[in-house]
Amino acid sequence: MSKHQGKFEDKVVVITGAAGGIGTALAEAFLSEGAKTVLVDSSEQLLAQFGSNKDETQNNPLLLQVDLLKEGSAEKIINDSISRWGRIDILVNAIGVNVRKKIDAYTDSDFDRIYNINVKSIFHLCNSAATVMKPRNYGKIINFSSIQGAICWNGKGAFSLAPYCASKSAVIAMTKAFALELAPYQINVNAICPAFVNTELVKPIRDDKVLYADIISRTPLRRFADPQEIVGPVFFLSSSESSFITGHALMVDGGWTIE
Repeated sequence: MSKHQGKFEDKVVVITGAAGGIGTALAEAFLSEGAKTVLVDSSEQLLAQFGSNKDETQNNPLLLQVDLLKEGSAEKIINDSISRWGRIDILVNAIGVNVRKKIDAYTDSDFDRIYNINVKSIFHLCNSAATVMKPRNYGKIINFSSIQGAICWNGKGAFSLAPYCASKSAVIAMTKAFALELAPYQINVNAICPAFVNTELVKPIRDDKVLYADIISRTPLRRFADPQEIVGPVFFLSSSESSFITGHALMVDGGWTIE
């Protein structure tokens, strides 16, 4: 990874969901800009992607393979981050899951898994990170929601996204609540709301000609986003350039939510 301008030189950045398409793009981008990173994912793919960079004598990532559904996992991530780097400047909650089914086919297990990962894990991570950010009166927290937190799309009736939409709406509301709570400590809390991004997770949608055409028709820019196009908005919300922005849900959607 080549180093660019060092925009985040010596900043400590914790990224969850780091083995996913968007998470990997974020991890590589922060590393290239000089950040000290903590990369978190439950997948063994995390080690495969970043294991060769694991060298605790340099600014290479601390890799944490953690199941965020387990009690105490958020506290472990924050404690391990502090042990490695001494502080946390930026937390990026990029973890997220989805299950597409007909609305009457969802089980309690489906709903609980979606909600626990997409909402509950972020709640605990925000709380845990806040405890170490507040004494420094500094911090940036970016939570990944989705345009599905603001609108609902059902694949032209092919499935329902009810639990997913509910979870992503909750992330937006929770982001605003944390922004209010942490504002006295000069901690900025914002949400990123992407539309469809070209990753392996959306390949089934992209490969379905009918669904793909429907999405493109709803997107004024007439395409999916590239993972790198999510990096810029996250960089902005992680930087001093956004120091007077908090409690905001930034739509990164190619214009889908204009109407």
